[in-house]
Amino acid sequence: MNIYELIQRLFTPLHIGRGTGVGLFSLMLATVSMAQTADPITPILGQIEQNNRRLQAAREALKADVLEIKATNNLDNPEVNYAHLFNSDRASQQQSELTVVQGFDFPTAYAARSKANKLEAHAAESSYMVERREVLLQAKQLCLDLIGLNREANLLHLLQHHADSLAHLCDTRLQSGDATALEANRAKLDLMAIRTELADNAAAHRAALQQLLAMNANVYIDRMVTDVYPATPTLPDYETLCDELLPQNKELQQADAVTRAAQKQVTVDKQGWLPRLQLGYRRNTAPTEQFNGFVVGGSLPLFANRSKVKASQARALSAQLFKEDITLTAEATLQALYNEAHSLREAMNAYDLPLMHQSFTLLGKALAGGQLTWHEYFVEMESLVRRGQSYIQLENRYQKVIAALYADKL
Repeated sequence: MNIYELIQRLFTPLHIGRGTGVGLFSLMLATVSMAQTADPITPILGQIEQNNRRLQAAREALKADVLEIKATNNLDNPEVNYAHLFNSDRASQQQSELTVVQGFDFPTAYAARSKANKLEAHAAESSYMVERREVLLQAKQLCLDLIGLNREANLLHLLQHHADSLAHLCDTRLQSGDATALEANRAKLDLMAIRTELADNAAAHRAALQQLLAMNANVYIDRMVTDVYPATPTLPDYETLCDELLPQNKELQQADAVTRAAQKQVTVDKQGWLPRLQLGYRRNTAPTEQFNGFVVGGSLPLFANRSKVKASQARALSAQLFKEDITLTAEATLQALYNEAHSLREAMNAYDLPLMHQSFTLLGKALAGGQLTWHEYFVEMESLVRRGQSYIQLENRYQKVIAALYADKL
């Protein structure tokens, strides 16, 4: 196939399944708003959530934390004491004593601790959700990189095909005396540079795929062969986006859960000033008589609870201040990502894709009509491909920023 035939094919509609055909170049440089395809990323994220060792460890740690939190509100172990008393001078005079005692806190303390434990368990779950979001966002950005590399590889393969044709033509003309050795060498150097870029692209693709595989515990993942991004939401105004996304911010939810748990702990520690109680059974035996009775006791927390309330109040204040800091950071991050997304979108809109499409067509016609030499054609065509690469890289950055914006929805 010669270059003109390739150009003709480039803009001939390609039928994908039984749907509407699109041109090859249009497919490679499809705008984000037109990238409507079955989402290839969500199933992969589902696999990673199940198989990722970091998340599996976090889930087991969460189970352990929740169980430990529940254990803090259990009753104390019952105490059993037995004493056998004897007189070495009077072997017949022996006595024994059995005591069984159960200690417990003042009843209202259990109710307060139960509420505090629920809040602490929720804080632990919120911490897991932060971990989950970070893992899934990293995986999604790797998937987006793979799609971007696929799109770039398509353009580079197109450029390589042209460079191959040009190098072959120069060799043929060199043998017939119609081209110089300098022209032939230049064509070979251009081809070498493009092959190097393709090799770099393939290496980056393998590295990203290997990272994704490692995140899935080396469980097989279908290769990301698609070169079309999933659809992205249209950005509303900042205030609307802020109202939508800030309440879903996982770090903010975690900070809020920790704050509420710390505030409830103040109530629990105030209950610590109530006396601890003991109830039990006691049995004394002697050779001639036996006694049975109840044991009632208690302890006053004059020393053990000293400074605990002040400490819990300080922790509650610390948690509240940390939450305020997280809120400010979350708002600043959201604003920065929103601004970056808008800037990238404006930069993408500055690319006149229909004009680039038309330029490819005109270049092919000019080459076929003899208005351009092969080298002139290749230089112009390479320039257009480089612009396409720039657009693809810009588009990839935009996709990753949008992914970061909506990471809490993963």
